[in-house]
Amino acid sequence: MSDGAHYLDEYLANVLPAVGLDVETYAPYVTGYANDDHDDGDDGLDDLIELLRASSESHGDDDASWEEFKKQIIQRRKDYLQSEDTRKELQLIKQQQQKASELQKQIDLAKHNSLELQERKRLDLESKKLENMSADKIALMAKFGYEAENDDDNEDEGEGDKPMTNRDHAAQTNLQNAQQQRSAYKQTKKEAQQETKKAKATKDAKKEERRKRAAKGERHR
Repeated sequence: MSDGAHYLDEYLANVLPAVGLDVETYAPYVTGYANDDHDDGDDGLDDLIELLRASSESHGDDDASWEEFKKQIIQRRKDYLQSEDTRKELQLIKQQQQKASELQKQIDLAKHNSLELQERKRLDLESKKLENMSADKIALMAKFGYEAENDDDNEDEGEGDKPMTNRDHAAQTNLQNAQQQRSAYKQTKKEAQQETKKAKATKDAKKEERRKRAAKGERHR
């Protein structure tokens, strides 16, 4: 059956002329019936056949021909509907298989990306190990203050020695500078207090000396 053709076209092109009916005129009646859903059993088909019989110029009274016509229409329609159900089921299975295939591709890609990421992390960790570093990098580490930590607390935690990073070194330097500034501030403040106290004592001594001189002058009068 070619695209756009009805599944009854070929059969009707042969049978309608055989019972004295024009194909172009009466085939659409039959295909229209076949395309509809029928809840009335064979009543609709019986009405259609009565119309065709009444229109036939040669086989209006030929009961056998019309019984065969009815039988063929029912069987061909049943076969077509079954084939359509099968086609739709196969199409659904194909779509499900395509979806499953796409999903599997996404899963495989996600696994690949995960493994690739883990491998990059592993290589990055390996490159940071001292034995895998170049001599130039080791020299730079020594130059910019990388030191091995070795205190009892870390030994208790089982961490062992580990190199100081640039960030740790900078933080330690900033802390030392802050502590030195704080100590200098305390020393300066203490010295200022001492100077103030000393100046007050000097002022008080001079004031007392002037008071004594004034008292002595009063006695001489």
